[in-house]
Amino acid sequence: MTQKGNIVRWLATLVTLTLLVAACAGDAATTTTEAAPADTTAAAAEPVAVSLRLPWFPSAQFAGDYVALEKGFFAEEGLDVTINPGGFDINSITLVAAGSDTFGLHDTNSLLFANAEGIPLITVATFLQKHPGAIMALADSGFESLADLEGKTIGFQEGGPWQLTQAMLVKNGIDPGSLRQVAVGFDLTPLFEGTIDLITVFSTNEPMLAEQQGFETTVFVPYDYGVETSANALFTTKEYRDANPDTVCAMVRAIARGWEYALDNPEEAADIVVAVDPDNLDRDKELKSLAAIEDDVRTPDAIANGIGSMTLDRWQTAEDVLGEYGGLTVDIDLTSVYTDACFSS
Repeated sequence: MTQKGNIVRWLATLVTLTLLVAACAGDAATTTTEAAPADTTAAAAEPVAVSLRLPWFPSAQFAGDYVALEKGFFAEEGLDVTINPGGFDINSITLVAAGSDTFGLHDTNSLLFANAEGIPLITVATFLQKHPGAIMALADSGFESLADLEGKTIGFQEGGPWQLTQAMLVKNGIDPGSLRQVAVGFDLTPLFEGTIDLITVFSTNEPMLAEQQGFETTVFVPYDYGVETSANALFTTKEYRDANPDTVCAMVRAIARGWEYALDNPEEAADIVVAVDPDNLDRDKELKSLAAIEDDVRTPDAIANGIGSMTLDRWQTAEDVLGEYGGLTVDIDLTSVYTDACFSS
């Protein structure tokens, strides 16, 4: 007889013996039955296990997530959350779409491209309402306005900050072609050595790195010049969101609470973030990054409508920027890209 047949016979025997014991137990069976509801309740209270994939390596940019985990905010929402780091060859969009992770964080621009390619994802919050993409110069350059940038050399990497920079310049009457454009990597050395005058950055990271090396900087953020888009978008698959709306909103609430706590308690938050990767994170730098991030998280709109809340206007601006400078060639139904259900009264 096969192993499967033996298992079936064993189960049948076990069931028969169980029924016989129950029939002979009399009042004892009643005691067992009365205990069952307590077991059922305990099972129902089990936390929901989910994972969150970051778009990059651990840093203060994800303080709200790590604080929510460390302080038990996820657990209080009935969630058992595993936070997985991103990296150079790790794409949160791909991993969530494939079902390897439940939730992910990424830039809104990338999520618009994913929608254009038919990937069924839905954004449920954007925790950096003010996109930190920017351009940076050394403070001793003397640049005080965008007009001062004409004729200068700008180093850029393809991606969000460069697309937003071009939109910022055009919106403020400056032809991006009036700047000499040079493709560069993420190393700030060309700026320090004077090979370039400007470089695309994230205002929450590179200015702090420059300061660590003894360079004061001037930063121009497109959001402050009328190009209002967001970042750190929390997303999942449409299928998961439709099947688990309560879990999705619990995730949003816990991360928003994590950000509130992190910004109110920056010293503790910095310690929590650095503890995730102590070999590669500098506490002083992460603390300064956290201070810079506060304006991106606690915008007036976030204070009024909730940390992570979204607007159609910011999504429309992101689509417009991608259509003009990012190579997006299709019109997108923005109502299929995000939902504000977790912020509805």
